[in-house]
Amino acid sequence: MRNYISITIILFFQTLIFTSALSAQDFWTLEECLAYAEENNIALKRSIITTDKRQSDLRTRKYELLPDLRLQSQGSMNFGRSVDPETNTITFNKNITNYYYLGTGVTLFNGFAQLNRISAARYLHLSGKQAEEQEKNLLALDIVNAYYSALMAKGTVKSATEQVEVSRQQLHKTEVLVETGAESRTTLLEIQSQLSNDKLLLSQAKTNAGIALENLRLLLQLEPVVPFDIDENNGHLLVRTDDSVDADSVYSNSKEILPRIKSLELQTEARKKELAAAKSLSTPEVEIFAGLRTGYYDAMVPGEDPIPFAEQLRNNTNQYVGVSLNIPIFNNWYNQNIVKKAKLDLKDSELELRQERNALYNEVSKACFELISVKDEYLSAVDNLEYNELSFEAVDKKFETGLASATEFAEAKKALFAAEIYLLGSKLQYKLKEMTVNFYMTGKWER
Repeated sequence: MRNYISITIILFFQTLIFTSALSAQDFWTLEECLAYAEENNIALKRSIITTDKRQSDLRTRKYELLPDLRLQSQGSMNFGRSVDPETNTITFNKNITNYYYLGTGVTLFNGFAQLNRISAARYLHLSGKQAEEQEKNLLALDIVNAYYSALMAKGTVKSATEQVEVSRQQLHKTEVLVETGAESRTTLLEIQSQLSNDKLLLSQAKTNAGIALENLRLLLQLEPVVPFDIDENNGHLLVRTDDSVDADSVYSNSKEILPRIKSLELQTEARKKELAAAKSLSTPEVEIFAGLRTGYYDAMVPGEDPIPFAEQLRNNTNQYVGVSLNIPIFNNWYNQNIVKKAKLDLKDSELELRQERNALYNEVSKACFELISVKDEYLSAVDNLEYNELSFEAVDKKFETGLASATEFAEAKKALFAAEIYLLGSKLQYKLKEMTVNFYMTGKWER
């Protein structure tokens, strides 16, 4: 019994600890979302596999520089007319021959084609690594946008909840006034209508928040059973004191560090090496080779014993070494077409790089302009909220004393709600635009 109680207590505390840890993990910060996605995203894992495949291609190109080694063996039984390898005469006897060959060869010169292929493979491998980083950046961008959309949706829920509570308090006050005869029943119905409308807005806000969280969950590729929510503490906002951001300076920095540009630059270098390798197809090729031959022969003459197998292999051994020269003259314009295609690939890669640089400059210019624009919107939203809070307080007091109608109260409350939502949206937009500009400067998504 005592053991049973001890086990029960242990299990209880383990469950308590596990539940506490799980609850602590329910609320995810943006940094935690980014870190989790980088570790578990399927598309990113496939991008890593692509990079590893390019590394394998690079190793293959390097290994092609090594000499090859071939071991061959051939056995046959001849019937009818054949040549006796021992006497080099014609024979009609059935006989058995068995040859062995060990050879090697290495290319001494082929217009540096293989070296250029190795360089091309190396550039493609490095380009793949940059493409992998670009995949991380694209994933991070999607998560940042989804995270801030979820923050906006949850902030709307919070403001809508406050509006419902204000309407409930006002409804309670109005019910008291109606009972004492200080307020008409029509006013009570108007307040009840406002409360009903506020509840509807709250329900819609909760639905939108749920959708926003689910979109973020899908990006993170979390299992449905995993509890998930985000940390609503979006931190203190530090507004820039300067009114300008040098887009040219940001662009000059970003094109040097962002993987989307570096990947295409490396890919262009790879195309140059592939073109050089293609041109090498028209140059002479020099190869050195060496080999070892031996064999066994049995004339199968009745009453005659053949020379033993091992002895024949020793006696028939033949070594050789040589050099070959291959000069391409005409091969149905194959080389010319390969060179032409390599030139087109290089030209296309150069145009793609230029296009991506132009796109980056446009994105940087837009981000810098929007940062300043959103800053002005945020400062205006702060003033607008302060004005609407004062206005609502004044209308609320007038409404309680009968100097303002229920319609005026509803309009003031509606304006206050809109001001709160507008301030929250401009605040999150400012943070998002500031993160975007900082990303172009540093290449990292950081708050």
